[in-house]
Amino acid sequence: MSDFAWSRPELWPLLLALPVVAAALWALFDRTRAAAARYGASPTTKVAAPLWRALRTTALLGLALVAWMDPRWGDEPVQVERRGLDLIFCLDASRSMLARDMQPDRLQRARQDVRAVLPALRGGDRAGLVVFAGAARIWTPLTHDMDSFRALLDEVDTDAVKTGGTDLAAALRKALELADLPNARTTVVVLLTDGEDLAGDGRQAAGELKDKGLVVHAVGYGSALGSKITVADGGSEGFLKDTAGAEVVSKMDPDSLRELAAATGGDFLRAEAMALPLNQLHQGRLQPMQKRAYDAGEETGKRTRYQWALLPLLVLLLWEIAMAGGRCR
Repeated sequence: MSDFAWSRPELWPLLLALPVVAAALWALFDRTRAAAARYGASPTTKVAAPLWRALRTTALLGLALVAWMDPRWGDEPVQVERRGLDLIFCLDASRSMLARDMQPDRLQRARQDVRAVLPALRGGDRAGLVVFAGAARIWTPLTHDMDSFRALLDEVDTDAVKTGGTDLAAALRKALELADLPNARTTVVVLLTDGEDLAGDGRQAAGELKDKGLVVHAVGYGSALGSKITVADGGSEGFLKDTAGAEVVSKMDPDSLRELAAATGGDFLRAEAMALPLNQLHQGRLQPMQKRAYDAGEETGKRTRYQWALLPLLVLLLWEIAMAGGRCR
């Protein structure tokens, strides 16, 4: 019987209460019989003993509860259909994301935000990851396997892309390669960056995605005041310097990110202003979106066996109804 299962096993404690229910019903029926005897009322037809009536009523309740718990046994093919969205995350892995105006730094905070929203992606949702700096590369193709996605996400650092700089256009165009364009209305691109578009043509690339029917949401990391960029320097830490020897200060550019997102009909969120920006984006914009179907087919499921309890329940109930007409109340 190891193949036996219940759809609602959490209802088991209610079965343990059936003896208490039987005792309460017996007390109620016996009290009614005793009251009739005190007032001298005598039935003209035979009435079942209180204990027997209590047991029958309890049996009805028990069978109904077992049917409600939905016992299942044996395998059967089940038609299934997954519905969901495609989410393409474009994660900035440039050295400016090492600035510590967000804890522990911008890049780690962005990875934490992506990990936090993954539990909300289930069913037919797929996630893909583009990593970019001065160039872009597909880090994770679109997948339903969120555990594998999470493991690959944890491996992203500033060495993931060797080309220095920040090229938002390259990231968006790489996301366009990854997207399933015939289903663009159920595909969303999420750009996670500090907004320093050093190449300068991110807005143009956003227009290209809009023309294909894709929406880009942007999440900005960093503060308006900016921060120096901490880098490893001979076994210790130091600050990144430019060619003139001055320490580089990186500031988040909210205006360009807001314009980029608005150009596609997307939202811009500041990570410093909220704890979990991607969760809020998912609840506010992604969940209401129309989903598309994936992988319609068959899976093996358990065959329902509630009829085992429902049939004797109906027989007993009909018998009770048939016999009730001949009893005196």
